[in-house]
Amino acid sequence: MSEAQGRRRVTEEDPRYLRVRASLVSALFELAAEVPADEISVSQLASAAGVSRTTFYSHSSSPAQLLADTLVDRLAPRLDALADEMTVPSVEYVELWRKAYTVLLEHVREHRAVYETLLATSSFALSSLVRYLESVATRSVDAVVAQFTEPHVTPLWRTMAVQQQVRGSIAMIKAWLDTDLADPPEVVIDTYLTLAPPWQLARPDETGHIAMRRVRSAGHVR
Repeated sequence: MSEAQGRRRVTEEDPRYLRVRASLVSALFELAAEVPADEISVSQLASAAGVSRTTFYSHSSSPAQLLADTLVDRLAPRLDALADEMTVPSVEYVELWRKAYTVLLEHVREHRAVYETLLATSSFALSSLVRYLESVATRSVDAVVAQFTEPHVTPLWRTMAVQQQVRGSIAMIKAWLDTDLADPPEVVIDTYLTLAPPWQLARPDETGHIAMRRVRSAGHVR
């Protein structure tokens, strides 16, 4: 660890730093529930949190960046752990997908007002969240593909599979919000999985591998 990294770690573990950050995040979530984070100024957020602009800049470069970092930080521990579980041969992939979607939906329900604003328009925070979900989806898709008995997957197929997971997850969240969270997460997930591609629902055989049917399309396993 470099001296600079050491100083940063000490700073981020300082109780005063953590209290200020908590105040900033709390104020930001209240503001972001009303307007897109891209439209929130540093002065506006600093004033709402009761800190100076200088203090804010010791935590983030912009309100949108702080929102993006906070949302990802709250999702990452559980989603990253599930993506790691995907790499274990013979696991029940469908159950892991369910757990991942449950984590995502519970997170959205906890921050409902923020996500309603976030998904209403293109924004830096949404783009950052999508990039994080792409990284998790890539790891998860690669873990499943590694168990295919026909391991040749084209770059097109892999890219489509990853984007299918990311865009499908965003669509699931938006549909749930649009229906006023009327259904519990398990019903939302059951409904979503009726639309899932066959490869995602495939279960490993007794050897831990997944048999995929050969198809002629250039974008599929063959």
